[in-house]
Amino acid sequence: MRNILIIVSDQLSWKALPVYGGIAETPNIDRIANGAVVFDRCYTPVPLCMPARASFWSGVYPHETGVLSNIKKYAIPEDLPTIGEVFNQAGYDTVHFGKTHAAGALKGFWCEEEGESEVEGTLAWPVSKDTERDRFTTEKTVEYLEKNKHSDKPFLMIVDFVNPHDICSWTGKNKGLHEDVDPGSPLPPLPPNFEFDDIENRPDAVKYICCSHTRQAQTSEWSSESFRHYLAAYYHYIHRVDAEIGLVLDALEKSGKYEDTLIVFMADHGDSMACHGKVTKDVDFYEETNRVPFIFNFPEYRNQSSLQEHALTSLLDLFPTLCSYAGIEQPATLRGENLMPLITEQGLLDREYIIGQWYSEWDLSISPGRMVRTEGFKYTHYINDGEELFDLVLDPNETKNVAKHAAYAKQMDRHRKLLEEHIEKTKDNFMELNWKELEDDLRWRSHEVGYRMHRGPAVGEVGKGLVRS
Repeated sequence: MRNILIIVSDQLSWKALPVYGGIAETPNIDRIANGAVVFDRCYTPVPLCMPARASFWSGVYPHETGVLSNIKKYAIPEDLPTIGEVFNQAGYDTVHFGKTHAAGALKGFWCEEEGESEVEGTLAWPVSKDTERDRFTTEKTVEYLEKNKHSDKPFLMIVDFVNPHDICSWTGKNKGLHEDVDPGSPLPPLPPNFEFDDIENRPDAVKYICCSHTRQAQTSEWSSESFRHYLAAYYHYIHRVDAEIGLVLDALEKSGKYEDTLIVFMADHGDSMACHGKVTKDVDFYEETNRVPFIFNFPEYRNQSSLQEHALTSLLDLFPTLCSYAGIEQPATLRGENLMPLITEQGLLDREYIIGQWYSEWDLSISPGRMVRTEGFKYTHYINDGEELFDLVLDPNETKNVAKHAAYAKQMDRHRKLLEEHIEKTKDNFMELNWKELEDDLRWRSHEVGYRMHRGPAVGEVGKGLVRS
């Protein structure tokens, strides 16, 4: 029985990493990618922390976990199997270090209580509890590996880092202009889709993200230079978590268990990275926020060249794939696919589409949405709010919504049918969901279109005057 180490980074877009063509400095993530199977088109089931974690640790969609936003009232059903329960029952020592935030989906794991260790920040790169928790997570992981280096019992260990999530705190601390802060190195360039002329042609939920999302509202007076500072900060927090990952890998090697451990690296969701003029993540289904790193470094294949795998995959594939690798019968509830035949090059993946979901960040502004990602296209549908279709072959940066273009009528019909089939197959209550809008405050969804036209707080900062339609 092999050991399994799952390293999770919070809010890490695939786009940032060198293994996917990005420019972040990540020598230790590169260590994992070297000789690994690298899935380059993997998507989160939902681009939000708690719903995503509840989903991939249990292997089902958010509408099935019942965990729809980040508020604490949500919890997965008691009878829903989780990866921790299944592996624990199979004889694994199931341990978790770091960020939990999974609404009960970590049942079956022994979870180290979250703590903080002192970490110094700078004027340019302040740190919050996110960064301090990562240092604590590393320390406890290293302790476990040292303590159990002579144990014959296999482990399934999750090391759940928070960074680069500290970019959220950084954004809040820099609500105004901040070009006067010296980052200490040249600023990264803005992405090619930072500016785009199609904002009027987006569903209101996307068009007015600045009204529902606190961090986006806080950037309304930023200059383009400010967004370059944002990118520099994002890369800084990525580099910080990469250093913590390096310490974990060193400890694994020192324990003598490296050669007998499958290492999985992944993120719960991505970050906007200034694409479409956006920060952090919220209601949209853009590539930057929904596409994530998904890397499997197998001890059996570690001395071979890395394999870049282009199949459409989902974080829901994690659970069935690990069951297959470990020779454990998977629960009948799982929605993902076993990727082992693809990994061992003994089979293909028969999958036409990937589904993404959205409900709300804090149950304040609610805009239920669904994404259907197929080969070459992305379709989105928001309740009472509109549709999008992106031709990802001709427009990989998602700058033109072609949902209303006559030339794409057949593709619209096809994707609508795929969504209908999925809704029926998974008993998704999407079409029955309620939504919220603000009717009594004209600041919301009433200003001139454009994120920089927003003034005042967003819904999340006020949390009042809300009515259900």
